Amino acid sequence: MRSFTYILAVLLIMTAGCTKRFDQLNTDPTTFSSLTAATIPNAFAKAEYQGIYGDPGIYELARALFPDLWSQFFANVDPNVKTDRYVIVQDWIISQWSSVYTVTWPTLKQVLDATAKTQPEANAIAKVWKVYIWHYQTDFYGPVPYFQAGLGTLSIPYDSQQDIYDDLFKTLDSAVTVLKGANASLTPYGNNDLIFHGSIPAWTKLANSLRLRLALRISKADAARGKAEAEKAVADGVMTGNGDNAFMDVGPNSVNGLNQMSPWEGARMSASMESYLKGYNDPRMMEYYSPAADGHYHGVRNGLTAAQLGASGKNNPDSTSNVGPRYGPDSQATNKLTVMYAAESFFLRAEGALNGWNMGDNAQHLYEQGIRVSMQQWRVTDNTVIDDYISGNSTPIALSDYLSSDPVANIPVKFGATEAIQRQQIATQKYLALFPDGIEAWAEVRRTGWPVLYPVANSDNPDVSVPNMISRFSFLDYEYQTNRKAVQAAAPLLGGPDKASTKVWWNK
Repeated sequence: MRSFTYILAVLLIMTAGCTKRFDQLNTDPTTFSSLTAATIPNAFAKAEYQGIYGDPGIYELARALFPDLWSQFFANVDPNVKTDRYVIVQDWIISQWSSVYTVTWPTLKQVLDATAKTQPEANAIAKVWKVYIWHYQTDFYGPVPYFQAGLGTLSIPYDSQQDIYDDLFKTLDSAVTVLKGANASLTPYGNNDLIFHGSIPAWTKLANSLRLRLALRISKADAARGKAEAEKAVADGVMTGNGDNAFMDVGPNSVNGLNQMSPWEGARMSASMESYLKGYNDPRMMEYYSPAADGHYHGVRNGLTAAQLGASGKNNPDSTSNVGPRYGPDSQATNKLTVMYAAESFFLRAEGALNGWNMGDNAQHLYEQGIRVSMQQWRVTDNTVIDDYISGNSTPIALSDYLSSDPVANIPVKFGATEAIQRQQIATQKYLALFPDGIEAWAEVRRTGWPVLYPVANSDNPDVSVPNMISRFSFLDYEYQTNRKAVQAAAPLLGGPDKASTKVWWNK
């Protein structure tokens, strides 16, 4: 973490003109000076927007060019985007790293410090957001600087993912204890809370739903802890309807990055999504994507080379489907950013029920409720349509794409007769419901191995051979150059070589 000024300069160059909505914040977040009562809400708003990589410059470099492609929500038809072929472009990913360590976490840490003694409810909400931003960060890399981050030192050690997750659960314990005992009419941060406008009940449900997400995340690495945390989350109350959904407000000076990028013609519907959505006759397809120039929906395989992309008109922007109509540039200041959906909680509970955990209902009903809630969220209101989807026996289809791809998988939506099929179905429908959160989708595909996705056509990463999926971001070249001892000491924490093929702790 040395050459701190240089990293900050890089970040500021890449995000010039961004987060103007928070100009009221008159404290440099890298100085660790005290906040005033007037600037605490503004600082929290900044930490929220930056923490989700909402700013268009960061959205592209932390989301669109990496996990959005690796999750296969999108494929890229720009031959210069090597990340679709699993290349970790260091000049791009450093923006994600520096965003966390020079803006998001220093700002949020100031808020936590400023509210610790006098504003317990505001402090608890900030703790929930701390868990949100740090589970992203550790899931990207595995070990990362965590416990000593934000203390003002130029070089800090990396911490194991297992220890980080343990602290994230403890942080949620502390936050939920306060929120459950708080006056529900209070609204910490007010409208500067871009997600729930200070609603304590809503933040409590998000905290419990996050706990449930993390509990399933560690369920293979630490089954007993996963069970305990999941049952605690459900008992305390997770999201149960679309009124609980967590979205982040945007505005003219703090827009939705995906909307702003939609005219750039690079990211397109993936072939995997086309095979699933068309095979299932999924009514969400027209919400997720737009028709190609011929009026139909077409995807493209991930990982095509420049030669392959240019070899067929099927791979050009006009012949493939862009992101859906709600993600057009005209609504970039109104279309809210995704934080977490209630539908996810149903699918997580369904998986937990198959594990034998007390999730308050049986796996099949939770699975079907997850589908129903997701459909309703995406404006599918005809119950007959939803019922037909849930009971559907159709399977993913073969494609007439450039590679004449076979069906990506062979499972229907209708809940299967065996546990193996049920687990695959739960993971597949959860994946489809997570759109467009590629970060979470990539994490869950890594963890569960589902849904089945087409292998990338080509991998230009020597450490990840086809048909394998990329497992993590390798540590930054910049960190090796400036913080070498700490990075080298992180290798034993990783449990393998610092390669994109080495799995993170919860994925062993």
